[in-house]
Amino acid sequence: MSEAKRVLLISSNSSARGGGERYLVFLSEGLKSLGVDVHVLLSNSDYMNGWEEDLRSVGATVHRCELKGLSSRPLRFLQSIADKRQRERISSICREIQPAAILVNQQYDEDGLDYVMGALQSCQCPVSGVIHMPMTACKNSRPFGWLRGVAMRSWYRKNPYHLVFSSIGGQSEFLDYYKLNLKTSIVPSGVPLCKTRIDRGETLERLKDEWITASMDKSASRLPVIGVACQFVAQKNLSLLIDGWLSAMNAGTPTRLLLIGDGPERKQIEGRLANVDRSLWHITGWTDKYSDYLTHLDLFVMTSHYEGLPLTLIEIAGMGISAIVAPFNGAKEVSDRAPWVETIAEMDALVLGRRIVSKVNQLKQGKVVSQEERDEFIDYFSPTRMAQDFLHVLGINLDAQESSKLRNGETTN
Repeated sequence: MSEAKRVLLISSNSSARGGGERYLVFLSEGLKSLGVDVHVLLSNSDYMNGWEEDLRSVGATVHRCELKGLSSRPLRFLQSIADKRQRERISSICREIQPAAILVNQQYDEDGLDYVMGALQSCQCPVSGVIHMPMTACKNSRPFGWLRGVAMRSWYRKNPYHLVFSSIGGQSEFLDYYKLNLKTSIVPSGVPLCKTRIDRGETLERLKDEWITASMDKSASRLPVIGVACQFVAQKNLSLLIDGWLSAMNAGTPTRLLLIGDGPERKQIEGRLANVDRSLWHITGWTDKYSDYLTHLDLFVMTSHYEGLPLTLIEIAGMGISAIVAPFNGAKEVSDRAPWVETIAEMDALVLGRRIVSKVNQLKQGKVVSQEERDEFIDYFSPTRMAQDFLHVLGINLDAQESSKLRNGETTN
């Protein structure tokens, strides 16, 4: 851009390991590749320090101040929207930065509302909010869910702004529940992916993990590795993954199980696996080398009750690794562009076990994803494409010269 446009991204400050913060890093990378002056507002809480480093590494300017996230509020969104002091603090920062547009990463329907109100209060520029998981499908079955829904419907009606969803399913879930005439758009997430196939030998050297080394056995007796990378929480429904894996094992198809991550359900998972041969399963714990671990999967299985558009699923599909996933929001966006990702409409342990057996048999036949298929997938799910879509949503247009560069595969950095 001849004169760099400035965009402000505001984090929901949800977690030191949150997918939403990874999403902002990738979006920042895409926007920077288009010559945008990217600014990001983060809480000054210590657990956000790692995200500041990641954001600065892709060229974003990071601003830190005292901000409360929803998880620290006992009364949740009621307390957040009543926090006049925090709204005014956010509004002041927005006026100081003077962006051409503001994007608030909300995560779900009840989160980030005070951040949105502060941005709207600044009256500086267009404001958008991105929602990955609306969390409305089961709202009425949760404590005070119906009352919360009524309050939220009123809030969205009184505070109109441009809502962005990362999947068609997420948009439909939100609009079907709230039945509001709001301006919305869909912008699928983007992930920086490498078109060159990753050499497992290289990642093996970096991991220095004995279990992974054993799984690299090149003899005919090598067992395929299936697994997932995620936080071990109820949402991820890891008990179904374990039951499906054991079902496939009982059907005479032995594999090894790799669970990349950690979380509050770890002890429960370890208890479920206690009677299984220890050489057949492995839990990595939290690791910044999760991408290296992903390369050692032969089959990715994601059984989550709900998701947005999982960045890890995009990453796996971009590697050309086969996958079986539940029909959560975002599954269709990936499977439509990656036939090697299979969505099972109604998944239970027996059905999942049979599909694992089928996929493993395909792997034994040597079926691989072509480079052309991977290239097309990677080009679409890139941070640059995501950033271009967001610039359009935010009303920031590239001039003719910049558009020509992008058509020719160039960047404006």
